[in-house]
Parts: sequence; C-alpha cells; structure tokens
Amino acid sequence: MNKFVAVAFFAFIAVSWAASLGEPDHAAAHESREKFKKAHEKCQADPATAVDESALKALREGGAPPANHAAHALCISQALGWQNADGSVNKEAIKSRAEHIFGSSPKLSEIIDECSLPQASPAETAVHITKCYAKHSPRPEGHGPHDH
Repeated sequence: MNKFVAVAFFAFIAVSWAASLGEPDHAAAHESREKFKKAHEKCQADPATAVDESALKALREGGAPPANHAAHALCISQALGWQNADGSVNKEAIKSRAEHIFGSSPKLSEIIDECSLPQASPAETAVHITKCYAKHSPRPEGHGPHDH
C-alpha cells in the first residue's frame, strides 16, 4: 500500500494541478497516471534514486522530504521528459503534455513559466517542478497535505 500512496501522491499532483485549468481529458489523465507509475517504478528499482515508500507517505502528509528525494524527483522528471538528460528543463514537453490533457489557457502558460524555472542544480529543479505543481493543485476539501 505504501507504494500506491507514493504513486498516488505524485500522480495527484500532476493530474489535479492540471485539472484546475479546465475540464480534464480522462483518458489522457489516465495515461499520465500510468506513465508516472512506470517512471516511479523505474526510479524505485535503481538504488541511486530509490526512496523509502513510508517516507514518501510522510512527505505527502506534510513531513520532511525523504533521503534521496531530490535524486528520485530528478529521475521521475527525466523519465517523464520534463527534464532532459543534462538536467535542463524541457519546457516544451511540459507544455505539450499539459495542453494535450487540459487544452490551452493563459493560466496554463503562467504556471508552466513558473514551474519551468531552472534552479541551482538539476535535482533542485526537479524538486521545484514538483513543489510548483503541488502549489497550483487544487486539493479537495479534507485532502490537504496535512489531512490524514
């Protein structure tokens, strides 16, 4: 169940962030969840990027990031094409995927610009992308980061 919680957390961020921008394409949202799940599994299989599943659950509930969180975030970001092999942001991939699922809107462009800002390192950029998406994700009542 812990693996499910971790995958659900990151999928929730990606899908619910974009859902705030308009009516989601449910087939595309499902496809995004599946891609994320595969990326997470790939990153968990590599000891250099694996993270403790219970620590990911704690993060989802407002706890501190687990050890190796930045490396894991970078692995997932690269597996999804959000960042290139050199760690640079692939803004077009982020934009293309979001538009494919949710259509185009001025708010979408603003969020993509904000979330695509490079940070001091590729891993910090990956964490920034994740946090930025989470910031813009609507949370259903009773499902905030600290609710259990």
